[in-house]
Amino acid sequence: MRPTRVRSVLPALQGRGVLLAAPVDAERIRRTLEAAGFAVAEADLGGLPEESPQRPDDMLDADGRPTSLRTAQDAVAQALRLPEAAGRNLDALVDSLRDLAYWWPDDRAVALLLHGAETLVESDLPGWHELTEILSAASSELWQDGGEGDRAFETVAFVHRHGVPVLAGDEVSADELTGGEISEDELTGDEVSGDQLTEDEASGDGWSS
Repeated sequence: MRPTRVRSVLPALQGRGVLLAAPVDAERIRRTLEAAGFAVAEADLGGLPEESPQRPDDMLDADGRPTSLRTAQDAVAQALRLPEAAGRNLDALVDSLRDLAYWWPDDRAVALLLHGAETLVESDLPGWHELTEILSAASSELWQDGGEGDRAFETVAFVHRHGVPVLAGDEVSADELTGGEISEDELTGDEVSGDQLTEDEASGDGWSS
């Protein structure tokens, strides 16, 4: 039997392949996934809270804010315990993700949380698309028939601004979430602006490289 899917316990999350969430929901999402049986790995792409339990071992330094695919790739490789080469070479990252069962032998379901994902979106949008395509492909390929080497692998990216709403029950105003930069229509997805990241944009479907 396939382990629990992220959307089965967090159905309100947006996105395809890589799910999108608001940073204010990070702790709630982490706890929900851990309670559902996921091993949680966290990569700091610019906005991970210092109190995160994984930060001392798995995170970039506080001033190591990524501005490129390569820097974000390295953060992902570190968080997932992949070989050093996976942080420098995209082919090595793809190959290492295929062997996720080797790096996570005791965990059938692994969730990767990408904090501060907007830093990559805003500084290297093609790089964001390339990274999310790799992570989405891994999600599709890593679970086949439930064999010993199969792993359920999913990614949740925390994106500040760009129209990503908070989960129900969080009393955070639109101004708190967006800094007042995005209109109510943009928050609900009724209108697309240069500041809003749609599901197609997040998955690369709405953009060409």
